[in-house]
Amino acid sequence: LVDLLKEENPHYVTRSGEKSVFKGEELEWLSKEVPKKLHEFIRLPIVLLRRLDQGQGIHSISGNKTELFVIHKILGYDDLVWENFAAWKPVDHLARPQVQIIRQKLPSTTSLGIVFTTLKDSRKNMTPEN
Repeated sequence: LVDLLKEENPHYVTRSGEKSVFKGEELEWLSKEVPKKLHEFIRLPIVLLRRLDQGQGIHSISGNKTELFVIHKILGYDDLVWENFAAWKPVDHLARPQVQIIRQKLPSTTSLGIVFTTLKDSRKNMTPEN
């Protein structure tokens, strides 16, 4: 976040080589929402992974504790205050409706990904071999 706030045209390059631009108002909102001392820990985009191996409609947040915390604040968990950040136990799984809320609030600073391992595959990998 620190470096992006300094850039004239903040963006990132996707895995396919395309340029994806961050909206200035989203970066500004994040800079106000996250305490300045934690700006360096926000890496953008925050990737929300569709987890086929976790069941229908389950996503996880691919990010660090600071990024998970800000996502949960966006979702409206009122008990989350930055003063209690150090003691907070991260939760990285989300349901589809939560992902929709996040994507509406931060469409350019979040990105969707898919984990292709299925629930059946993950169960097969958990079965003891003979």
